[in-house]
Amino acid sequence: MEPDFWFDSWREGGTKTSFHLPKVHPHARWLAETGLLRDARVLVPLCGKSVDLLFFAEHAREVVGVELVADAVDQFFSENGLDPVREAPGVLRAGNVVMRNQDLFELTAEEVGQADVVFDRASLIAFPADMRERYVESVARLLRPGAAWFLNTLEYAPLLPTPPFSVGLAEVRERFGASFAVEQVFAEPKPEHRMVEKFGLTSFQENGYLLRHQPQDAWVVPELDRVSA
Repeated sequence: MEPDFWFDSWREGGTKTSFHLPKVHPHARWLAETGLLRDARVLVPLCGKSVDLLFFAEHAREVVGVELVADAVDQFFSENGLDPVREAPGVLRAGNVVMRNQDLFELTAEEVGQADVVFDRASLIAFPADMRERYVESVARLLRPGAAWFLNTLEYAPLLPTPPFSVGLAEVRERFGASFAVEQVFAEPKPEHRMVEKFGLTSFQENGYLLRHQPQDAWVVPELDRVSA
């Protein structure tokens, strides 16, 4: 979605930011159990004010959250009692947690440094299909060869025209399969989810995928004309 959508959502709060979870996501806890976080730089794109950042800080060498909306960044530090140091314009640090109040699409590995692990909790699905390719390219250029990418998505029917968008295994394989080994590690039907009643959905599932970069392959972005939002 366009930036104004997210600025408006954080400004209005309430149901507009219902994607924010006040507790650590279970998939983040699972990722820590794999051992992949040990001595890793973890990248959390579109992080909002997620408390997952603090959890990763306990298990990784460094955590880098990228968030466009300054209100979300300010709330993260204030609500967690942190007094950050400003390292550069838009870059705030508290211990081994770095928040970059910047546009993900404009960042380079030279600025950010390479990440060992990505935790993508509902970030890909924040974008319509015609923007997902750009998002994937933007994150991919911040990764070291051999990096792991944990991808959390929602999959539901009928499809909706606004985020969070539905993304299932078929699209994940098409979008990532040329450069990543794709393993689906969670497929959790949630018929009680608030979206089911709100939008009259007939099915709803939360997915988790562990993507392992295959460094012998160059990063390839496939054509996805058949994938729709």
